[in-house]
Amino acid sequence: MKFTPTRTAMIAIAASCIAIAPALAQDDSAAKAAEAAAEAAAAAASEPTPAAEVAAAPVAPPPACELHVFPTLEGQAMTTGWLSGFGIVGAVADAASNKNRNISDADYLKDALGPQMQIDALKSIDPVAALSLPPSQIIYETPIADRKITTKAATRLSSSKAPCYVELVITQNFYTKKAIYGRSLNNRFIVKDFRTGKDKAALVKGRGGNGLSHFPPKTTDETEAAENELREVFVKNFLEFAKGVKPAK
Repeated sequence: MKFTPTRTAMIAIAASCIAIAPALAQDDSAAKAAEAAAEAAAAAASEPTPAAEVAAAPVAPPPACELHVFPTLEGQAMTTGWLSGFGIVGAVADAASNKNRNISDADYLKDALGPQMQIDALKSIDPVAALSLPPSQIIYETPIADRKITTKAATRLSSSKAPCYVELVITQNFYTKKAIYGRSLNNRFIVKDFRTGKDKAALVKGRGGNGLSHFPPKTTDETEAAENELREVFVKNFLEFAKGVKPAK
């Protein structure tokens, strides 16, 4: 028996399809709207923050304390041999025989461990923490050529009037080579602590010294290793000095 839908049934089926169509269209529109909203949110998130909003963000004030660092222009060198063990006459003869080498090594030291190299070396660590100071701004100053000022002046070397103020002065870079002890770098430092409110501060002087294996380089191929070692030993010498410093509280 073949089924043939009646006219009434056909009309009912068509009506139901017409009723469903708006709902399907509505669901499709909602899906498209949600997708568009998601794309807009993603685009907004990827856009840079407006300058006005960045400017409005709170910025932490810098520390009230200051550490002023004065590198040195000095570079000294002294090579001594076995003759120095035979009194004054032997020492004089030793100095004469090594005169040119000492001049050459001193010039090399001034260049390889110049003011900017000293600053770069100290930036590789935290001088404030090493000196047991409170959080401080670090200001690297221009070197002072007059040794009498850097080693003897008890007043401030900068124009800063900050009540919490400390100075670190590097006063000597000294390379030595001795027949028995070998090569080494010695550095002298001074710390002046003005945090007590005084116009003049006591000078806390000290030194650090450690051995060298590569400086000065014997060939150009050794230059990089020798100069890196020089700066590393400079940092060791400073940390060695800093351990013995007890700034005023």
